[in-house]
Amino acid sequence: MVTTYVTESRMSQGPQGGAARAAVLLLTLGAPGASKLLKYLSPDEIRAIRQGAVGLEPVSRAQLEQLVEEFQNALKTGPGLSGPAQQMKDLLKNALSPEELATILGDEDVDDHEAAAFDPGSGSVWTDLEKVDREAIIMTLKREHPQVVAVILSKLDPDVATGIVIKLEPVFRHDVMRRMLTVKPLALPVRLLVETQIRQGLLASPEQAGGNRFTMLAEIANRMDKRQTDELLEAIAAVQPKDAVSLKNLLFAFEDIPALPLKSRFVLFDGIPTETVIIALSGAVEDIKNGVLEALGARARRMVEAELAQKNSVPPQDVAAARRLVSKAALRLASEGKIVLREEGAAEEAA
Repeated sequence: MVTTYVTESRMSQGPQGGAARAAVLLLTLGAPGASKLLKYLSPDEIRAIRQGAVGLEPVSRAQLEQLVEEFQNALKTGPGLSGPAQQMKDLLKNALSPEELATILGDEDVDDHEAAAFDPGSGSVWTDLEKVDREAIIMTLKREHPQVVAVILSKLDPDVATGIVIKLEPVFRHDVMRRMLTVKPLALPVRLLVETQIRQGLLASPEQAGGNRFTMLAEIANRMDKRQTDELLEAIAAVQPKDAVSLKNLLFAFEDIPALPLKSRFVLFDGIPTETVIIALSGAVEDIKNGVLEALGARARRMVEAELAQKNSVPPQDVAAARRLVSKAALRLASEGKIVLREEGAAEEAA
């Protein structure tokens, strides 16, 4: 908390320098508010603000009010908005991932360069598909819905499409070609999904295709509750023990935190806002609470313990959402090689 005592001689001066002034403004917001802003700052900016706070004298209420007023005036007297439409587009690009942007806006304001951000090779997927063995394509398309086949064939060179169509069963072929007459351009998210599935299925090597099957199943299982996931692993382990181990290595739920190596927990919770941790731990068993608290810094740990001691009621949907955020962060960090979800050999023993 900002100290309100200051001598009269210093009262009019107030904090000097941008970093010092920013530090004061962040302190007035408190930990919950400041944490929302800090995650948007670079490490260098955070270090500069921290350094700016080191030499700060106590700040009076009058100085604080003056600083806030200057901040508000700076917003009022700014240069205005030179191009709102483009500025909004740039803002959305910076705030949202390409996938989120495409899902919300569809093809609007999303050019081909931005679409390629989903998959760097997606622009040539149809050309690559035309080079695949025809029989392999035909065998795959026979198992697909006619509408999917119609979309794929409409993207191929006519000579290639003809070589595929004539090998299809007559009834299936006629249904596909009838649907080709009414095929409409796909919305960007749908088109990218189709192209991704083609890359992972028809264009992937056998090794990649096998890995993709596990990845896709893991993405589904990670969205199920813990009980359902455990039942799935038991069912697979009964007939395919090695596959169960491979799948388990890709799974992580909030309830798995105690099994997460301590070093990995440090990395994980270093990037989770304290307020999210507090909500996620609401109603958690002691084993999970201890596993999380052990990985927090002294200050963050005291804050979390103080909040949990108040036993505030938190809506179940908020608790579930916070826990999903923690799980997603763990899976993302694991995919980036920054943490390991289990100690070496732990998955095999569990299976």
